[in-house]
Amino acid sequence: MNDPQSPRASMTSNNSKIQAPKMEDYRIPTSPGYALSEDRHIMSAPELGGESAILAEFDAAGRSDQFSAALQKLIRCRENLVPALLERLESDEVATSKKAAIALGYLRSPLAIAPLISATQNPHRQIHWQAASALSWIGSAEAINSLIRLLRHPSIQVQSAVAKALGRASLPAVSPLVEALKHSDNMVKVHAAHSLGQISSPLAVTTLIEALGNESKAVRLEAAWALGQIKSPLSANALANLLTENDISVQSQAVQALKSIGVPAITPVAKMLNTTSSHTRSVAARTLGQIGMEEVVPLLARVLRDDEYAYVRCDAALALGEIGSHDAVFYLSQAIKDSDRSVRSAVLRALVQINSPEAKGILHLVKYSVEIPNYSVSNIKDFDSESDFTTIQG
Repeated sequence: MNDPQSPRASMTSNNSKIQAPKMEDYRIPTSPGYALSEDRHIMSAPELGGESAILAEFDAAGRSDQFSAALQKLIRCRENLVPALLERLESDEVATSKKAAIALGYLRSPLAIAPLISATQNPHRQIHWQAASALSWIGSAEAINSLIRLLRHPSIQVQSAVAKALGRASLPAVSPLVEALKHSDNMVKVHAAHSLGQISSPLAVTTLIEALGNESKAVRLEAAWALGQIKSPLSANALANLLTENDISVQSQAVQALKSIGVPAITPVAKMLNTTSSHTRSVAARTLGQIGMEEVVPLLARVLRDDEYAYVRCDAALALGEIGSHDAVFYLSQAIKDSDRSVRSAVLRALVQINSPEAKGILHLVKYSVEIPNYSVSNIKDFDSESDFTTIQG
């Protein structure tokens, strides 16, 4: 009996051609990108130019648009071209075998599973990424279970390719990916974290929170992204701690994750407004603006009014401009006479950004105001730019 893991399992001992599967053994995919809608006409090979012409076009495709066109013809073809693709999968030419692996994934033929497993297991062939992805597109229990077993492969390259591919595998892959995120090489952890974000299972939250403390920036970045996809309130505190991260990309990803979580993220970020570090207060104000909930307007108004550092007040003003509510306009109008020129400028920029009738009215009054008791004139340039303004006092 043939070994089901062998790429030659479907071939006879005398190297005869691979036997074609029946039409009911494979189906036109509904995903990924090259899939056809159900009402698209499936055509015979002669209608598409002939089997030889289709394969010749596939072989000659060197650019992504050419490959896309050839692949669509393969998918639309009524005749079974899987055997020809399996032969190309074994090609010594890497570009040809990569294209064949991708096409086999789109066609989702069960006959391709064993050869694709073999190709995934061998990183020296340089097609393990494409072969692992193809197995995930096939998506059968056999294909997914094979990928899960390959997470324990001795090659880090194979583990990484499999961890990336399992992002399409849904719940059965969560536990194996969580284990990979705990114990594997950092490159594997990066792909495991991303796949857990794609699956978006709450079961991964605790391990992803732990990964936020990893020494690798790439792992922290992907863990923060994944938690933003899952949107669990349990991760809000850990993500808020990343707002003072030295690396700006990780900090930015944490902000986006907190924004995705929404209202439950307000409390841990708002607590940061009470710290002694002006930098932390500044970051917290900017983050609350990006979260964009009206609930934070009074908190930002207090910072705008009371914080001792002008640059923190500037960030609070701009955050209110991001939110743009009626109350935000009111509090900004109260800060127009702030003692610091940079804060006044930030207030005006925030009002310009809001651009509501109320904000426009305030800007109009400021632009043409003359305060008789102090003989001060506000001389403002066009508000559709970010130019500063000056105050001339008598």
